[in-house]
This record gives sequence, C-alpha cells and structure tokens, in this order.
Amino acid sequence: MGSNRKQPFGYTMEFGKIVIHTQEAQWVQEIYRRYNLGASFVELAQMMQEANVPYDADKPWNKNMVARILADERYIGECGFQPIVSEDVFRS
Repeated sequence: MGSNRKQPFGYTMEFGKIVIHTQEAQWVQEIYRRYNLGASFVELAQMMQEANVPYDADKPWNKNMVARILADERYIGECGFQPIVSEDVFRS
C-alpha cells in the first residue's frame, strides 16, 4: 500500500497552502536538538516510537525516516517551505 503522507513531517496542507503543523514541528525541532547533542538515528527513532508520535498511517519510526528529516533542507525554508529550524541548527 502506498504512503498517505503528502508533505514532509512537520508540514500540512491547509486551504491549498503548505503550512507548519505545530505539533509535528515541535518534534522536528526536538529531533534536531537531540541529534546535535549526539543522539543516533536509531535512538531518535526509538524516542519517536516510544512517544507514540504518528508518522504515516501506522508505520513505525525507523532510522531512515529520521535521517531523511535531518537531511531535508525544506526544514530551513528551502523550496518555499516555512522554516522549522534555523540554518545554524540544521548545519550543526
């Protein structure tokens, strides 16, 4: 079955515009914060799983999902997205 998620984690579509999903954006910021403090992809995926943060349908979090978030420049405002993290945090 294909993915239901149309926007990156942390964003949603409202009235035809991509906007920040506040609750998800807070988790994105926490992922960057903990990663910059030394947490691994696996540890971050476990954190998200243990917190029961939904991602896409009922898919469990994994290290690849976390890696995609940490590498995605849309989180600093690229491609017309509103920034969720600063460029300094992203590049750390």
